[in-house]
Amino acid sequence: MNTLKKIVTIGTMVLSLTACSSNNNDKYMTLYKELLEQQPPDIENILFEDESGNKLLEDESGFITIYNNTKLTASVDGNSTDAEVYFVPSGSDNSEYQQLVTSGSIEDDKAEFILKQEEFSDGLGYLWVVVYNNELGRKSEEFKISLAEE
Repeated sequence: MNTLKKIVTIGTMVLSLTACSSNNNDKYMTLYKELLEQQPPDIENILFEDESGNKLLEDESGFITIYNNTKLTASVDGNSTDAEVYFVPSGSDNSEYQQLVTSGSIEDDKAEFILKQEEFSDGLGYLWVVVYNNELGRKSEEFKISLAEE
């Protein structure tokens, strides 16, 4: 059962139990709050910017062109400890080609990374971010990227 379903199930139990017994209400509310604190953070937004601070947008085919020193910012909501950026070349359905591009900590509900072209094994592929609350992580959507020819 995934984490969100567990939260919904426990939340439903809390609501139904509060109708039956007010004595257990505090106990279940405490448990519910503890479970929420253990969940990975939500990824609210991911932004790509060039060195001048201009937002990088998808082209007509859905690709974002990554330049050397592209800034990636992931905004998160919830308890968070660190984040990682992953890449897999296009055309490879096998996760064995997945590579960790960079990792770092989250400060002020943001994870910021400077992407270097030499960190990528190919010029075309998919990139995503995973944010963590200790050992529990949440994956972002995948972005189709291409490296700018310089």
